Amino acid sequence: MNNIRIRFTRGDNVKFISHLDMIKLFERTLRRTGLPIAYSQGFNPHPQMVFGLPLSVGVTSEAEYADFELSENMEPSEFLIGMNRELPAGIVIKEAVIKTAKGNIMASVSGAAYLISIFLNESLQFEEINNRLNYFLEKKEINIKKEGKGGIKDVNIQPMIHKLEVYPLDFIPQGYEGFETVFCMEALLNAGSVSNLKPELLLTAFLEKTGIEIGAAKIHRKALYVDKDGKMASPMEVV
Repeated sequence: MNNIRIRFTRGDNVKFISHLDMIKLFERTLRRTGLPIAYSQGFNPHPQMVFGLPLSVGVTSEAEYADFELSENMEPSEFLIGMNRELPAGIVIKEAVIKTAKGNIMASVSGAAYLISIFLNESLQFEEINNRLNYFLEKKEINIKKEGKGGIKDVNIQPMIHKLEVYPLDFIPQGYEGFETVFCMEALLNAGSVSNLKPELLLTAFLEKTGIEIGAAKIHRKALYVDKDGKMASPMEVV
């Protein structure tokens, strides 16, 4: 069997597709391409593919990953070209490599980086925004309500934040004109099955603790990481 790992992007025109619909989209695309995907055994066979950390609806990304098991050997470049011919606008496979390591991408994810563009109706100096961020990060505990298998409970997200910085935006994205203040938050957060902090929850906590009221926000996944000897590494390096 030949296993292939890919990295693909999701643009604005497909950001409202759910994770389940994304899986179905790839299943249909594989059928159209005729590529030699392996199928599970049993009453209801399905393509042998595993996606990385599910992306929330409304979020764009340049760092989506998936593993595919093929029934025949083929070059990763052939798989990339064949899939890109049939994938809809807004989804583009950027890289494909042979995967030989054990374990799938979903089980390996340990961190994720995000760019969160924040749009304010009020005029606020960047120095004040940065001061409020420092106030937020200096807290020993940042408790939020988080829903899990056991219901809603208080969770301290402070240990899940590896990096959090803000900087002013030099441009206003199309569709977000008319706001008084625009800035970007860059975050590196725990992600995966062991410890996971969604950027939406981080943003909610930041706003609650600092008193900033936003008019809109735009979230983009910049990178996804897996664990390699206790450090975060690109999924394309650990294959």
